[in-house]
Amino acid sequence: MKHNSLILIGVAATLLAACGEQPQTITAKPGQSAAKADDKPFGAGTQYADRASWERQLRARADNQNEYKRVN
Repeated sequence: MKHNSLILIGVAATLLAACGEQPQTITAKPGQSAAKADDKPFGAGTQYADRASWERQLRARADNQNEYKRVN
């Protein structure tokens, strides 16, 4: 009997937890984007000083993931 009551309590807790969904509303004003502007991956305050070094690193990473270049 204890086993059945524990299962019932677990099911009830799961069902009650599903009732806690928060409303999903947009906080942006009309005519404005709600998205946050992205920062550049290069420049002051990043590990890449300029765009050229950032692009070199991307090409090197892509070359390392290219199976044709790695095997041959």
